[in-house]
Amino acid sequence: MNLYVGVDISKGYADFCVIDDEGTVREEYRLDDTRSGHDQAQELAQEWDRTVSSEEELLVGMEATGGMERNWLHLFGQIADETDLEVYCINPLILRRFAEQRLHAGKTDRISARLMADYLRFGGVEANSEGTGKSPRPGLRTLSRKTKELIGRATDLKNELHALLQRVHPELALLRLRAHEPVGPEVNQTASDARRGH
Repeated sequence: MNLYVGVDISKGYADFCVIDDEGTVREEYRLDDTRSGHDQAQELAQEWDRTVSSEEELLVGMEATGGMERNWLHLFGQIADETDLEVYCINPLILRRFAEQRLHAGKTDRISARLMADYLRFGGVEANSEGTGKSPRPGLRTLSRKTKELIGRATDLKNELHALLQRVHPELALLRLRAHEPVGPEVNQTASDARRGH
């Protein structure tokens, strides 16, 4: 299950809204912009990270507020280095347009946090990536994670194929092993025999 965390930052505190793929609010918090609030946010982020698998997304988004977001952005940047979490700082004009399209009325901290989470859920950061203040690291981290995953799968499939080849056609498996050695006349002869069925 993907998780989307919207953060509405105010002076001295931040409201968090966590939603899933369906748009269901799973959790809501208000944390102080203090050491203890940051410790709580770190514990929550690690909990969220354990909830999502390596193939799922954990996105955190916050509105650029002219500087009040710096502490939270720094904190989640550090957390992102230890987890698969991706952090985005969104241009407030883009969020305002998104709110108008979604017909969101009212402006409270909780509503704003929910709006941010919805924006992430609907793929706003991909569609408007030029409007985010995100660093390139989260995208590179995702690319690296996916690449490692695919290499691991390819290796597993290759090993499975070798095992199957060994059971079904041991002589072909022998040829495969010898393919890494310098080719001599006896290997060529074995290959010819294998093709002819001897």
